[in-house]
Amino acid sequence: MRKLFFAMVFMLTCVPLARADFMDSTPVGPGIIHYHEYREMGPWHLNVLEIDLSNEWIHLQTAKADDRLAGYERTSSMAGRNDHEEHRVVGATNGDFYASGGIPTGAQVLAGELLKEPNPSRSVLGTTPDNRPCLDVVTFSGQLLAADGSPLDVDGVNRTRGTDEFILYNQYYGSTTGTNYWGTEIIAEYLTEQIALNDTIALVATAKDSVQDEGHGNNAIPSNGIVISGHGLSRDFLNEHVFVGDTLSLILRLPPLSDSIVELIGGGPRLIRDGRQSFASDRHPRTAAGFSQDSTKLYLFTVDGRQAGYSIGMSLYELADYLLEWGVYQGFNLDGGGSTTMVVRGQVVNSPSDAGGERSVANALMVISKAPTGPLAVLRIDPAEAYALAETQIQFSAAGFDQHYNSVAVNQDSLKWSCDVALGAIDENGLFTAGSDQISGYVYAREGGVRDSALVHITDIASIELFPNPVILEVGEQQEMSPQTRDSFGNLIELSVTDYGWSVMGTMGEISAQGVFTATQPGEGYILASYQAVVGSVAVSVGVPTDVILDDFGDLSNWSLTGTLVDLSECSLVIDSAQAVSPPSSAKLHYSLQTGGTSALYMNCSLPISGTPDAIGVHVYGDGRGHWLRGELEDVDEEKFLVDFTPSSPGIDWTSTWRYLEVSLEDVIVHWGNPGAVLTFPITWKRIYMAEINDANKDSGTVFFDDFTASFIATDVEHDENPHMPELFQLEQNYPNPFNPSTNISFELQTTSHVRIDVHNTLGQRVTTLINKNMTPGRHIVHFDATGLASGVYLCRMKAGDFRQTRKMVFMK
Repeated sequence: MRKLFFAMVFMLTCVPLARADFMDSTPVGPGIIHYHEYREMGPWHLNVLEIDLSNEWIHLQTAKADDRLAGYERTSSMAGRNDHEEHRVVGATNGDFYASGGIPTGAQVLAGELLKEPNPSRSVLGTTPDNRPCLDVVTFSGQLLAADGSPLDVDGVNRTRGTDEFILYNQYYGSTTGTNYWGTEIIAEYLTEQIALNDTIALVATAKDSVQDEGHGNNAIPSNGIVISGHGLSRDFLNEHVFVGDTLSLILRLPPLSDSIVELIGGGPRLIRDGRQSFASDRHPRTAAGFSQDSTKLYLFTVDGRQAGYSIGMSLYELADYLLEWGVYQGFNLDGGGSTTMVVRGQVVNSPSDAGGERSVANALMVISKAPTGPLAVLRIDPAEAYALAETQIQFSAAGFDQHYNSVAVNQDSLKWSCDVALGAIDENGLFTAGSDQISGYVYAREGGVRDSALVHITDIASIELFPNPVILEVGEQQEMSPQTRDSFGNLIELSVTDYGWSVMGTMGEISAQGVFTATQPGEGYILASYQAVVGSVAVSVGVPTDVILDDFGDLSNWSLTGTLVDLSECSLVIDSAQAVSPPSSAKLHYSLQTGGTSALYMNCSLPISGTPDAIGVHVYGDGRGHWLRGELEDVDEEKFLVDFTPSSPGIDWTSTWRYLEVSLEDVIVHWGNPGAVLTFPITWKRIYMAEINDANKDSGTVFFDDFTASFIATDVEHDENPHMPELFQLEQNYPNPFNPSTNISFELQTTSHVRIDVHNTLGQRVTTLINKNMTPGRHIVHFDATGLASGVYLCRMKAGDFRQTRKMVFMK
């Protein structure tokens, strides 16, 4: 019995995926719910922790990397070392931005101790002893009262002592103060049990170092106190007014906050102020925090980014808009990009964007549960929902939790598994074997009176698609095929390439068991991949001049927008029928460029192109505003190259008309990120983008794109100087036929002609227009996707000059 498990797969692939929005919610602590949301519109993967601050067991706490002001540590590591009985770290996110050495940009308060003074232009999120949150931009002031009532203003905390300055040092600065002997230092321990900012802290002076001689200064910092360090005038004050055994009073303030503050972390910019969004920027991975108008609910947010096809990140404008959907009344941004991390019960639940995974950061914001561990109250089966092919297997497991969702060991000897009889069978270890019928049902786990269930769908192979599509090669070239198989629910099925049966229809080449096709002689045919009773196919041309429309912009699911120095909230890429080279539609790009440097608005994609195309082209309907149009591709070695569809000046200088912009791939520009790269085929197209380097030319406008095309000028083995040209007009039979849901339609043109290809149903109604434009002589291929149409017979009709031909196509779901 072969083991095979698969579920909804939301990852970067080489083709657009049909995906639906979803949201999962899981209680993870007393009053704490973890949400994972996917939105196809971005696409965006978002994680949210909703925290009930009124719950008696819950409080917020910050963490500092390595427990030092200067330090780096992963968020998951900070959460792990702070997790212990009656102090469970239910959730955590990365915290503030940071400078060299891992020193936070803004202020931080940990258990009432101030680690660093605030940045006067950055916001802070703080909490009071009774768990009320606050968010504001703060300043710093402080004052020490000697036993005789004499005051001395505090100049700073945990930084280098300057002339005449009075600086406080606590355990987070390091083991010693690092000061010289030209000062006086008082070692003092806390008398106040729970210290807080904006509140008076009582201390007792336990030692005094006032000797101005070598070997003095640089005093050890106590773990339960501070070193009070003064130079010049401040030194004189300490010498005159503070003595060993004195009780001192210290108050550190963060105005305009007036409540006692026990935990605080910096960030910025402010996203939500009094229920209104207040910022906008480019798309990146993001981390944010905010709370409700009544201050009883706190939310922690992460959105993954920089992962095309999976999650592209949000602008601050989009993030603010998302926070408003959750009812956030006051909210702000934390450090994002590669730092963005969310940990839930010890597991990183988001997808950090750095190639090396989770990044080490300066500090973290944690949600702590003080609830003690109790008896088993909740079982949770993993996976909670699964899809299985008939007669394959899935391994289930069950985790246990108490009433507060603390982890509790499950007694495997007393754990009982069962499932719906018609669904299949499951053994005592949770190994499920699917039956042969395509039904849905439940798997159950029970220990004593505690029980959980998981939904299982028995499914079957529905379709196989092969990529790239089509395959255009010259004799001697190879192409590694990439199959995508879906079940009857539309889910991707994880199969090895060797699980398929591979074959070739035609004499133009051969294919290995690993799906590698080798072109051996000129000709045309098909590559076939089969699994069980389902067959997928793709058209192949070897040694035949061909233009291939890579994308007709009838579906934009493979495209996403990002940018630099653009207002993404005002930018959009939508299907539009106002203009088209090949009706009924094209892609309409609206842009808004901002000053301050080079602006770039990227239309990102991932389009694999087989063989060795000679040129890439796209139709552009210009707006005459003179912006630079460029493209970026990646070769087989994952090295990047650029092309210029227009020069930087005059750029797109035509108005209200279509132009076909074609670039020879001999003219690629090596990307500055890999200056020594050599273009090696095959390639993957990554983006088309608009750029502007002149601030005086920054504006908003709209352009249209249609029929993104690759041109192949094939040569045969004899290097024939007169390559094959069609001797007549011809519309070939589509392949595959019958098809589900897509097929390829090939046609040949003897001379340059205006070509129109329509698809009609049997009632004579036009379903869609695939081509409607002037085209050059040669062989051409157009792709038809019938997704959304009813099964049945369709007619493909071609007109080219006086030529007319119709082919019958069968769409069979």
